[in-house]
Amino acid sequence: MTTLASRLRLRRKDKGWTQEQLAEKTGSTQAVIQKIENGKSLRPRNVLKLAQALGVSPAWLMFGQESFDELADEGIEMATAWSKLHKPHRWPAMKHAILKIVARNS
Repeated sequence: MTTLASRLRLRRKDKGWTQEQLAEKTGSTQAVIQKIENGKSLRPRNVLKLAQALGVSPAWLMFGQESFDELADEGIEMATAWSKLHKPHRWPAMKHAILKIVARNS
C-alpha cells in the first residue's frame, strides 16, 4: 500500500463498497473515484470527505501515515510545494524525475 490509489481502493473494498457507493457518500462521482484509484488524481480536492467516509485519517489516505506529525518536515514541504504547482508543470517531467531518484535509492 504505497500509493493513495492503493490505500483508497483497499479501504473501499474493506468496507464492501463500490466506487459508486463511495462517491455517493462523499458527494462526488464514480468517475472521480475511478481517477483516484487509477492514480490519475494524486491530490484529490475531497480528501477530507474521502477519509471521513472510509474511517481513516487524511494523513493515512494521502501518505500512509497515521498523522501528519509522523511525516518528515521535508516531506510536508515537498507535498505542499507540489500541490501549488499547476498540473501541466507537474507532469510528466517532475514526477518522472522524483520516481527515478526513488528507484535508484530503493
